[in-house]
Amino acid sequence: MSEQISSKAPLTIQSVRDLIAEQHKVLLDENDPILMAVTMHRAALDEYDRLLQENRRLLSEDMSEHVCAFSAEVRKSTNSLLSKAVKASIDNCLAEISEHQKQMSSFLGSIRSMAILAGMTLGLSIAVSLSVILWGVR
Repeated sequence: MSEQISSKAPLTIQSVRDLIAEQHKVLLDENDPILMAVTMHRAALDEYDRLLQENRRLLSEDMSEHVCAFSAEVRKSTNSLLSKAVKASIDNCLAEISEHQKQMSSFLGSIRSMAILAGMTLGLSIAVSLSVILWGVR
């Protein structure tokens, strides 16, 4: 009878016989019918343990599927946010470049104006110098 009992269970038929002998001072025969309860309880515990193992496996598979689905959604959201951030950054850079081009155009316009003014001043300076040379100072 004790050979049929799983080694995973906490009590064996012999340990139950020893416990009853110690607690109740009654010696049970190896074939005492009360020991069938130990076998039945052991079988129930083994079945319960098997069901727990199966449920753990199913729960693990289910959680794995959920984690994969959630990570795919997070990856998709992250990629979407990243592409939006890159687009915003590119738009921001283009706006800065456009503003820089406006400022450079204004700067080049100012440089041209100063070049024209410098040219006119040079022409006036040459004219004054020539008039002084030709007509003298009076």
